[in-house]
Amino acid sequence: MAGEEDEKRAERMRRARDLAAARGMPAPGAPPPAAAPPASAKPATPSPQAAKADQGNGGLGLLDMIVGLFKPKPAAPPPPTQPVNTVEATAFTVVVAALAGDADGAAANYLNQALSARPSLKVKALGRVFQLDNMEDPSLVSSVVLNSRHAVVEEDADLLVWGDFSKEGYRLRLATAATDDERAATFGPTTRIELPKDFAEPASNLLFAAVLAAMDPASEAQKAAIRRLLPAAAVAAEALAAKPPVQLTMGQQRSVQLVFGHVATATALASLSDEATPWFDKAANAYRQAQRRLARTDPGWEAGLLHKHLAACIGARAERQKENAAPLWEEAIKEWRSAAETLPRALMPQEWASSQVRLGVGLFRLDLLTGQTELLREALQALQATLQVYSRTETPARWAEIMNTIAQVLEVYGDQMKNTEVLKRAVDTCHSVLEIRTRERTPLAWAATQNTLGSALFMLDRHGTGTAHLAEAETALAGALEVFQAHGAKGPAKVAAKNLSHVRKLLESRKGRQVVEPHWLDDPGDGRR
Repeated sequence: MAGEEDEKRAERMRRARDLAAARGMPAPGAPPPAAAPPASAKPATPSPQAAKADQGNGGLGLLDMIVGLFKPKPAAPPPPTQPVNTVEATAFTVVVAALAGDADGAAANYLNQALSARPSLKVKALGRVFQLDNMEDPSLVSSVVLNSRHAVVEEDADLLVWGDFSKEGYRLRLATAATDDERAATFGPTTRIELPKDFAEPASNLLFAAVLAAMDPASEAQKAAIRRLLPAAAVAAEALAAKPPVQLTMGQQRSVQLVFGHVATATALASLSDEATPWFDKAANAYRQAQRRLARTDPGWEAGLLHKHLAACIGARAERQKENAAPLWEEAIKEWRSAAETLPRALMPQEWASSQVRLGVGLFRLDLLTGQTELLREALQALQATLQVYSRTETPARWAEIMNTIAQVLEVYGDQMKNTEVLKRAVDTCHSVLEIRTRERTPLAWAATQNTLGSALFMLDRHGTGTAHLAEAETALAGALEVFQAHGAKGPAKVAAKNLSHVRKLLESRKGRQVVEPHWLDDPGDGRR
């Protein structure tokens, strides 16, 4: 019996070893594999009691091992994850121009290296100087702006960094190929990024965030890159704006606050609605901090520009506000009024005119929320004043854009006052705009004006009794709807479709009420016979 038991025991041991080997487990009776000790650790010495117990049990007990073999097999460990690629793909091309006052090019090279350290940027050097010594010379400013924009296009880049270098440090400006000077957080010749010589990481973070904020994305991929990169860059730049170093001059501190205001505004615009509000608050605070750093000796237009930037920030927030936007528009209008009053039209015509345009649009938007007709009269005055700067012959596209806005204001004003003469002015204005905006050259702009024209024509007959303008209104709105749908402009298409429905409904109603007169009323002789 003892021999049979030994054979059975030996067979069980053999099967257990085979099963353990198949599962990658230690064989029964074999010592478990020891973990490698740390390099600095000494080999552990077992206590005498532990050694004696091990000798008595022969290592791991046979019964315990066999029981363990029949336990549920542990889940296989997950496959090793691929390491996350933390290297940001190049998204934007930046050209660094030679700097005025940088004789040996060392400052430009240092600037180039600081930007090249950002993986998302491809940086190229341009051995050309763009110099602006006098901001109060309109022709000089216009020339430099035009040349810097052309350089962006010629170099097939997204942005140009240019400026000058002196013993105080860098005074940089950013330029893109875009010509929209009215959007919030607009960089340009009036926005200076002042950095100390041999600037370190805090200032470098602000510069990188400014470069991203100034971008005009040309593709969906670049828009996605801005949404991904800018919030983190803004957070990194915030430390410098929260407490500018005391060794910076007051002008440099004001520059830090102004630039961070632009960065925070751009971040808000690139964020979802619930994430945008804190950034709008930070932007407004930064602009106000910059205002507090104005000196009495600073030119008056510096204050005017800060009013303009603050107004644009608040206005951008109002446009995204779903409820209770009227107080924001009122605050923005107050700042735009201050900007228009402070900026000298003779010295800074573009800045003055763009402030007037935004003032007019803000008053128009506030009227749509409150129905205060007097706001429309002020809006018309502000918009018409800008035609002294933007003419049909010299700036036809800009002139057409402003005239289209004037037509919209006239349409709403004429509707509120039930004044057909004002509505006729709106129609005439639309016809003038359509001489510049054509369906072939600018289809979406053409459709927008056609929508305004159709609405004004509809209002003319709605406040009258006939149908003389409804056919033209239907044609205009149908054309606008067709173009909006073809270009995937869902919002404008929805508005045009709604306006077209109103026109057709009124046309059907008016036709149904028309009475067909007996023919004998036109020829009394025939009727009496």
